[in-house]
Amino acid sequence: MKMSPRAQQYSFNVSDAEIDQMVSVPPKEIAWHGADVRVRAGLLENGLRSVVLPDAQMRDLLRQLTGMVQAHALSRMDSDAVYIEGLYSKKPWGLIRTPAICFTGLQGVGKSQVLQSLSRILLGRSEQMSVRGHTGIDLLPMWLMTLAKGDGLNQLLREHVDPGWQEAGTITPAMNGTPPKSWSVPRILEIAERASWRNATCLTAIDEFQWIAASSSANARAASVLLKLQGIGPLLLFCANFSLGHKLKGRPPEDRDRLLSRPIIMRPFGPHCSDLTAFLKALQEVAPDVLVFDPKRDQDSIYLFTFGIRRKIVDLLVASYKIACRPGGAGKVGVSEMRNAYRSELYAIHREDVEVLFRQLASGKMESEALWCPFGSLEQGKSNVTQATEIIEAFEKRVEDDYLRESLTPSEAQALDALRPQASNNAKPAKVLRFRKGKATKEDLLAGAAILDKFL
Repeated sequence: MKMSPRAQQYSFNVSDAEIDQMVSVPPKEIAWHGADVRVRAGLLENGLRSVVLPDAQMRDLLRQLTGMVQAHALSRMDSDAVYIEGLYSKKPWGLIRTPAICFTGLQGVGKSQVLQSLSRILLGRSEQMSVRGHTGIDLLPMWLMTLAKGDGLNQLLREHVDPGWQEAGTITPAMNGTPPKSWSVPRILEIAERASWRNATCLTAIDEFQWIAASSSANARAASVLLKLQGIGPLLLFCANFSLGHKLKGRPPEDRDRLLSRPIIMRPFGPHCSDLTAFLKALQEVAPDVLVFDPKRDQDSIYLFTFGIRRKIVDLLVASYKIACRPGGAGKVGVSEMRNAYRSELYAIHREDVEVLFRQLASGKMESEALWCPFGSLEQGKSNVTQATEIIEAFEKRVEDDYLRESLTPSEAQALDALRPQASNNAKPAKVLRFRKGKATKEDLLAGAAILDKFL
């Protein structure tokens, strides 16, 4: 099927290696230059946070999102005749609106990285199209907005529909000596609808939406902003944390249908995940002389300390380095330093979150709305729950062993080390008792009971 340029701009027939090349930000080893410990900790944090390493989930999300947007373009403006007609209409997108995509996940899992990667891929193409009577029309496949500067429609939309305008308080083009005034809401929405149609902008993405969830009126305010953006015409993709998702679930059914009926959930790394190993190796390259842990061997412990959340992994490593640089420390970060950091005040807030997440995973019951997915459990399958439970039990056993060893005197610890291999070498294999198949008789049961009595 031959697509129009308006739909073709969302084609994503590229390999995993090509995606990685387009969106990855490889680790860059830090040059310390004799800086003191406080400066080194800041450099380490900045270096770790800058790493973007696409994994299987991120690539799948990019393909899924571009596919949904391309379908939107095909159903709205694939025909040149329909597109040209829309250029001269006040309501080019019509009256029917597609439900928004709620892109959600735990804070720090990498949602913003996905949106930035999507923007880098789509906006990096810089294509043009021509239709009958119109040549050299710029294609702008995506508007990426953030609430970090405010949640007013002028702050969100004006830069996309009127590039010469900048928000009040910034350097603005001279216009009779005064900055341009803000437009009214009806006007900016009308202009945004026509501008998005003209440039075939079929995706509006909004990030940092947690900024709107800070007030008591966040429920109504968030819904109002989102519904206005969704009403423009392009497919709306908004990034929301779990707390806002729960708030929006309290809206009337018609609002929930428009805003929450198409959720996409980004999950943290799972236990025994090869992508987690690759991510840890990439982080290690930022400061290989300091981060001396083994990404493969220590992966299970790091997962338990962080629940596989990218941001918490970075914060754990930074806290571990600060602790390793305290008097008596070697300034190196291994799993022992991570364990100390996990127990410390530097990681206390993260530790509370991680422990709640694991309790929720084991019990299947919500303890905190901010850490509970509004669309169901975060588990991807029962096997992950089993693996997580096994890792937790093994970790608790190792922690108990560590506490026991720390409480021993040097002579007692030496005696314990001497006993362990001896017990292992002298262990005898267990005897397996086989029972005859078939219907058990009274005599069989009595004989079996007599055998068992010998071992009791």
